[in-house]
Amino acid sequence: MKKKIEYFKTYEINDLKDMLYKTTERNKGKEAFKTKEKDGTIISKKYEEFRSDVENLGTKLIEMGLEGRKIAVIGRNSYTWAVSYLAATIVGIVVPLDKELFIEKIIEFLNIAEVDLVIGDTKFIKKISENKGDLINKDTKLVDMQDTLEYINLGYLLDDGEKLIKSGDTRFKNIKIDPDEMRILLFTSGTTGNSKAVMLSHKNICSNIISIASVVKVDNKTSVLSILPLHHTYECTIGYLLVIYGGGNIAYCDGLKYIAKNIGEYKPSFILCVPLLLENMYKKIVKTLKESLPKKYTKDEAHIIDNIPFFMKPIVKRKVKKSLGGKMETFIVGAAALKANIVENYFKLGIRVLQGYGLTECSPLVVGNNDFYYKAASCGMPIPNVDFKIDNPNNEGIGEIIVKGPNVMLRIL
Repeated sequence: MKKKIEYFKTYEINDLKDMLYKTTERNKGKEAFKTKEKDGTIISKKYEEFRSDVENLGTKLIEMGLEGRKIAVIGRNSYTWAVSYLAATIVGIVVPLDKELFIEKIIEFLNIAEVDLVIGDTKFIKKISENKGDLINKDTKLVDMQDTLEYINLGYLLDDGEKLIKSGDTRFKNIKIDPDEMRILLFTSGTTGNSKAVMLSHKNICSNIISIASVVKVDNKTSVLSILPLHHTYECTIGYLLVIYGGGNIAYCDGLKYIAKNIGEYKPSFILCVPLLLENMYKKIVKTLKESLPKKYTKDEAHIIDNIPFFMKPIVKRKVKKSLGGKMETFIVGAAALKANIVENYFKLGIRVLQGYGLTECSPLVVGNNDFYYKAASCGMPIPNVDFKIDNPNNEGIGEIIVKGPNVMLRIL
């Protein structure tokens, strides 16, 4: 009889507000975020501070009449983005927008979604303001995440919300969320055609969080450097919400050219990325090995890791790990396939590379390698509570992927 695998223990969450309060209670005094001041100083945000900021913003949004309304968030990855997203999806319907879009597309999506308020970095709020005449809703409010005074300032909203709570306002804490109703509206990149507006619920996202947490360990020791855009469900669900659920901490990359610098500063244990990042890192590892080891060990580049003498491998592993901040354990890779030999060589160097497959419509993860299953040439097994099959496969086994599970979207707008 085949032994049933016992996955990691998880705790139930009904919605993302429920998650916020439960994880704060479980992780009192623990670090939730690392943020960088203008002078480069890195400071910590505890779970209690994060919860308070979400409560304060959420309370003020309710005061502004935005309960149940559409709230867009646009900007670079940041602590304020994370706070804005969670407050928006608890109070109303969050619409995360791609900061790389042309202003014409941003305006189009704001109109399709019928957005009532936009929270964003100064540069985007300025662009939207300059094109406000193209908005169908002329009363759309604009909130600036930065400390400028030209528009409504996010810091002031947080302060106002704190005052409301201190005066006895409990509307945010008393919000009841239907986990099955639409609370996240995401515009896809249009890989297979025109962009689509995908409707997701808290149940969709929470089910994906719990499924992933049962097969990939995320806890207080997990430290994430967030690199990929947060408006994608890939980074948002796995690199943000899953980490907060598990009790880890998050730091945000200053930009693609600062990845190596930020790895050294924040010393992450966990990074979500695309194959190109790992391919480039691997090339640098191979180059360093060829420069530092005798040629007889490095001439066969395809098997360079296997050819390192056993007594030298611990030294090489330590040096590679040190170059990645010293605590790096896991890369989760999506968006495209990474060559199996590169995956295997990272494992041989003591660093896990877990490939997976998902899509916005599935919140996003469908299958993945994990702590219980790993195959270098595969994108993994279905995550718990999710089923899929290949419909009408051809002779090579290629066909349409059909997915069933609580993570599957409500519908397309």
